[in-house]
Amino acid sequence: MLFNRIKGQRGALTILRKAVTEDIPSHSYLFMGPDGVGKFTTALYFGMALNCLDDDPHSRPCGKCSSCKKMLSFSHPDFIYLFPTPNYEISPTGEIKDAKNLSEYESYLKNKKVSPWRYFYFQGNTAIRLDCIRMLQHRINLSFIEARYKVVVIEKADYLNVHAANAFLKTLEEPPENVVIILTSSRNESMLSTIISRCQKVNFNRINLQTIEDELFFYGVEDAAQIKMIARIANGNMEKALNTWEAQSSETRAKMRELLDIIIQGDDLSFLKYAEHYKTSKSLNELSEVLHYLIVWLGDVVFFLESPEEIINIDMTAELDKVAANNPYLTDMCPELIVFLETMLKRLEGNVNPHLVIIEVYNHLKPCIRGRI
Repeated sequence: MLFNRIKGQRGALTILRKAVTEDIPSHSYLFMGPDGVGKFTTALYFGMALNCLDDDPHSRPCGKCSSCKKMLSFSHPDFIYLFPTPNYEISPTGEIKDAKNLSEYESYLKNKKVSPWRYFYFQGNTAIRLDCIRMLQHRINLSFIEARYKVVVIEKADYLNVHAANAFLKTLEEPPENVVIILTSSRNESMLSTIISRCQKVNFNRINLQTIEDELFFYGVEDAAQIKMIARIANGNMEKALNTWEAQSSETRAKMRELLDIIIQGDDLSFLKYAEHYKTSKSLNELSEVLHYLIVWLGDVVFFLESPEEIINIDMTAELDKVAANNPYLTDMCPELIVFLETMLKRLEGNVNPHLVIIEVYNHLKPCIRGRI
């Protein structure tokens, strides 16, 4: 049963399993919770379960029947998947005429099928636009082809623009019979309250540290220190954990160590060269990981003297010793510095220019560390 692959979401799965076994799904759901905790995968599996051909409802979704396989490959004729994209000008029948746009769209779907946790970079600003909703309205009113339920998954529904949200609301108010609509969102404050009120809400939680560590080991990470470090950096986000591991984390961590050395030395010229790397939005996720590593390192500063067994960066004890000796007040300042870096992370989540963020980080940290050496 594929539901068993969803970790750390017992409450959500209890609700959905009951809907499957009793065959009483709501017409619309809103999966709410932080990024990277399994909302999309759960939505896909729930849609599969509603149409699974396995005789035992407790075994759905089986992942093996023809219906399940088609949904896993996004080829089921009664499955509709919407997500934020650049302006592709999609026709009501779902056609994308521009070859370049079509290629990018297909690349995204391939990535989603093979490695759904992996970041995908579109070439333009993304949103769910009115043309997508018109396509949705056209398709859900067509006759069923083979499923019991027509399943609609709208990932990141908080990216619905104003025109699309208002048009979608009409569909949500009067959905066709046997259509199940599943929205996922990590920013409910960006959605129309009228959309939220018409959905059954299913809450998703951050994944606990031990579960992320277990999953990293399952995926093939064998180094215990690396597992511990990645799990801390992920902060309850399994998607971030897998992305960090897939990059082997060593390159990004090396970028953090480079930045830290520049800060300690107060080397403005080296920093200007370093910051050049973060001038485009493509570097946004890498900078986010660098800041996460810095947060973990600041936590190690706090633990260094009183609880050395809690240190994550065990290969950086020499640096920690030097910094602690030359900055006697840094331990007291670490909580404020961590809050500052977390604020910078939120700015990156809002697509703020990463070059501006790295400059602010450098200017804020340099006097706090290097200034007392």
